[in-house]
Order: sequence, then structure tokens, then C-alpha cells
Amino acid sequence: MLFKVKKPFLFLFMFLFMCATAAIHFISDNLLWSFKSSKPDTNENKYRSGPLLTKSTFISADGYLHPLKVWDAENGKHKAIVVCLHGFNDYSSSFKSLGKYLSTQNIKTIAYDQRGFGGTDSPGYWHGGSVMAEDLSSLVALIKDKEEDMPVFVLGSSMGGGVVLKALSTTDLIVDGAILLAPAVRGRVVMPWYQRTTLWFAAHVIPWVQIGGGASIAGRTITPSDNILALRKMRKDPMIIKKTIISTAWGLVNLMDDALLASNELSVNTLLLYGAKDEVIPPYVMKRMMDSLPKESGNITKIIYDDGYHMLLHDLQAERVLFDINLWIQDSLVTNTTKYKEKKTLHVSLSQKWNNTYKLIRARIHS
Repeated sequence: MLFKVKKPFLFLFMFLFMCATAAIHFISDNLLWSFKSSKPDTNENKYRSGPLLTKSTFISADGYLHPLKVWDAENGKHKAIVVCLHGFNDYSSSFKSLGKYLSTQNIKTIAYDQRGFGGTDSPGYWHGGSVMAEDLSSLVALIKDKEEDMPVFVLGSSMGGGVVLKALSTTDLIVDGAILLAPAVRGRVVMPWYQRTTLWFAAHVIPWVQIGGGASIAGRTITPSDNILALRKMRKDPMIIKKTIISTAWGLVNLMDDALLASNELSVNTLLLYGAKDEVIPPYVMKRMMDSLPKESGNITKIIYDDGYHMLLHDLQAERVLFDINLWIQDSLVTNTTKYKEKKTLHVSLSQKWNNTYKLIRARIHS
């Protein structure tokens, strides 16, 4: 027979535990006794001349180095640029298939490792959603300075989508369109109370502890993609972080809070892609985001893949996703008659060529 705990004793235990946690947190903050690991060394002092963009590196305004990868147009004359932001614990190489595909469509792709991920300094440590949003804004500004009048789109996958949403609402980021693949909007408002409470306790008491090591969320095993071969390669990739520091998870949830809130103000030309079998950003979370989108906005295109998972660019049906992204970009270049009137005639034949194909996929587009 199971031991039953009466509610008053349970509440008393929770109250005492919260008091003990608050006391420990006070001591760590005020008596110079901290559980947190020391701040990671960065290379911020190496460069202080402002943001800089090279062929292999993006240097932020504070001197932080971001390795980047570039896929140029096959004909050497790109007609648009897509700046890609990877997901949590991932890095820029995750856009290899997208970059190669868009290069055949004469679109240039740039992907960079965000702070604390991939080949950057202090991998695994969270640097702040606001700083990551400013990084994106600075990079796009550098690209626009180098290639004036060139259409620039931003693409964010999962956490990268959260950064894009935050940048659009809090920085001077100006782009011709945003592509969001299962954006990270799983904020506290859609989390059950026990997850919020557990995360708060862990982040304030044992922030240095590493968790994970497999595909799981809150202790529940998930399937991020149906492409098992791709998942096996990722597990062997040393650049992909396998265990998450609790303080970093706390930072990610803060970003997701901001991203979900920012969706209320989304006004830029947007393509939102989502897989109905997504277990990382579940359907009820995505519904919350879609319900919060501006009702009067007619420039948000939504595509839901019935057999899609969270990692849409790696799924077995990834070719459909790549095609839809390219089609939307090409269509955006054609329909933007204000800034690119002169370029419109260059793409009319291409748009007409795809007209029949576009009608076939309209059933999957909900605008």
C-alpha cells in the first residue's frame, strides 16, 4: 500500500524547501559563495573596432568571433541572400543541404555559429537572447552595407527562429522576409507548473549541473526526426552539444518567453513551417503562437507538414521543405513590386514556370 501524504504536510514541505532555496540563493549572491562555475573566457578583447564580416568569420561589435559557412550561387551571381540561424546545441553545418539546394537556385546562403554553440568560444554557455538578437541585426547590417539593394532573408530553425522573432521586435533588423522552422516558442506560459517550478529550483540551486545526453525533454524521450541515419550522424558529431548546462536551459526558456510574446507583433513577410509530428514544439504550443499572430496581417504564410517532425530540414521529406522555401523566396522576389521593380521582369518567367506546381501545394498553405 502506498504511503499517503496529507496536503497540509505536502504544502509545508514545499514551503520549507522554497525557504531553504531562497536562503541558498541569497548566500550565493551576497556572500560571494557561488555554485555557478566561473565565467567562461572569451575573446572579446581581441577586437574592438566594431562588427566585421570575412569569408569565414563574423565578428560582433564586442569582438566575439562566430565561425560561418557560405554557399555561393552556382552561377556566381546570386539574386538573394539567406542568413540562417541554427537550433539549440546545433551549429551552422546543419544548413548544408539547404545551402547546396539554394545555390542551384542562384541564392546565396550564410550560416553562422551563434554564441555558445559550435566553434565559438565557451560552447555550452548561454550569453543571452538579447545579445544573440543584436548579433543577427549586426550581421544583416554588414551584409546590406556590402551588397546594397540585395534582398536579404533570415531563416531560423527552432532556437534560431526564437532569435529571429526577438530580433525583429527588439532590434533595428530590417529584412525582406523571415522563414521560421518550428520556432522555439515553448515559453513558461505553455509549460505545466511542475516544469516551471523544477526549472526555477535547478537554475537557482544547481545551475552548473549538466543534463541530457539524449533526445529528451523534461525526462521524456522524444523523436526529433524520422531520419534515423541523420540522427546517428549528429550523435557522433563532436561539434553538437550533447549535454546541456541547467543555466543554459534557463536562458533558452527566457528566450522562448520573449519569442512567443514577439509573435504578437510579427509584421514582416513571413513563412512559417511546422511538422504535425513535432514533439519538441508540440502542436498545442504552435497553436498558441498561431493564435497570437496579428489577425490583420496578410503576409504570413503557414505550411504544416502532416508527416513532419521538429528537424524539418533533416526529415525524410526534407526535399519538400527545401522546395517550399525556395518557392516562397522566389515568389517574394516577384511580388515585391516596391523595392525591386527592376528585378521583377527577371523572375516573371520563372514564376510562370512554377505556377502549376504552386497550385498543387496550395492545399498545404494556410494564410
